[in-house]
Amino acid sequence: MKNLADSFGVAACGLVTSILTAIAVVAVAKITGFSIFTLSIWLIVPAGAILTGFAAASGYYFGSLYFHKKAGVILLLQMVVIAGVTQLLIYYMEYSTFVLEDGRRVSDLLPFSRYIDISLTEAHYSVGRGMRDTGKVGSFGYALAIIQFIGFLIGGLGVFGFLMSKPVCQKCNMYFRPLSKRAKVFTDAESGAQYYDDLFKHPTDGPEFLAMISSDVKSEAKKGSLSIETTLYGCPKCKSQLIEDEVTIHNGEEWKEVKELNRRVVIPDGVNLTNAFRK
Repeated sequence: MKNLADSFGVAACGLVTSILTAIAVVAVAKITGFSIFTLSIWLIVPAGAILTGFAAASGYYFGSLYFHKKAGVILLLQMVVIAGVTQLLIYYMEYSTFVLEDGRRVSDLLPFSRYIDISLTEAHYSVGRGMRDTGKVGSFGYALAIIQFIGFLIGGLGVFGFLMSKPVCQKCNMYFRPLSKRAKVFTDAESGAQYYDDLFKHPTDGPEFLAMISSDVKSEAKKGSLSIETTLYGCPKCKSQLIEDEVTIHNGEEWKEVKELNRRVVIPDGVNLTNAFRK
């Protein structure tokens, strides 16, 4: 019963942010004359739809974390359905709020299906640096609508990917919560690699491990510097803990992630590293 209630809770969160996103898109278009949803790069890259999809799906992200529902096939199907509903909602809200200069409402003159046909086929787009008008796009407008739907899905899949990457307690099937974070910046990759390799050679409740994890290493960021950002997570139910290391190296201009060195290590039951992280 609780599992069903949690699923409805996540779906409700996703539905709320989808409706709010649709309202915001239409409101901005009415006020400024600029449609965020149809914004595209060279007509075929639906940048606005991707951004809109990401915003609309944010409710699933926060709802899943709050109710501890792991990302799975059911959630993915929900996001696909809601994506289609949200796109139709944007069209319908534009239709229902469209008022002609003489005060007549478009909804009193045309059925919704006819309005969709006109709005898609009569639409104009601007392309290129000079913002050249394409003229009426005609039947290609339907293809653009499909592209925008795909863009909306891509935005939602980005949120889905974030959820998939979140650490989960395998015993309780709940998302770990971040408890604390420490960052160490080493002068060079060699010294950083030595710390990285040696840390888990020691028992996690031993003095050597605790001294290393609580130490402050704050070298100047320069080319070749290695940064290890360590996050301590805790399960809200069984209180077990997990350490996540994210490794980046400085190329002289910016930090670049070294994904193959990122790691997650589950801490043995009964070991609490909270104090070590907060020293």
